[in-house]
Amino acid sequence: MRSLMLLMVLGSVAGCGDNDGAPLAYKNPTGGKLRLVTSKQTKPDHDGEVVLDFVVGDQALTGYSVGFDLPVGDHKVQLLDFVPGHALDPGTAPTAAQGRLPLDGPLANTLVTGLSQKATGAGAVATDTTVQPGAVLYTIRLEKIPGAPTGVVFDGTDAAFHLPSGGMRDRSGTTVVEATDVGIGTLVVNR
Repeated sequence: MRSLMLLMVLGSVAGCGDNDGAPLAYKNPTGGKLRLVTSKQTKPDHDGEVVLDFVVGDQALTGYSVGFDLPVGDHKVQLLDFVPGHALDPGTAPTAAQGRLPLDGPLANTLVTGLSQKATGAGAVATDTTVQPGAVLYTIRLEKIPGAPTGVVFDGTDAAFHLPSGGMRDRSGTTVVEATDVGIGTLVVNR
């Protein structure tokens, strides 16, 4: 029922011209120490793609690695790109950063992302880093799978939503930001 109401609300927003009924529509979360938000790289006339930034919320954070495992709708979107930001340096090749959206196996239909500073090797950083509010940790680009049905891909605002894993840790492995403090918005396939 909540999903149906969400679709109706998003449909009325689309009618207002805010997103022009784009095939994929994302609404930013309202809070979170870390947040998944619409990137400035998202073009208003995008055709089935959305670009999202994983950013630091309103307070500076000090840590070493970040990431999340986000369940997404069954075969509705695919990950086109994962680009590390500059806030936490994942070093040089091979970088300590990865994003995947497997379609089968134990993580099927889960957007799995992670970034860490490198402990050793080219570009290693030996200490935690303080990242400022709004700093982009990494960027992901999602695309609607051709023929995907309309509906919610994920809804981080739903009371029943649970992010299985996510947040920030320091170099010693201590949790700095819990999964419950990661703000996830709502992604919907409109058409």
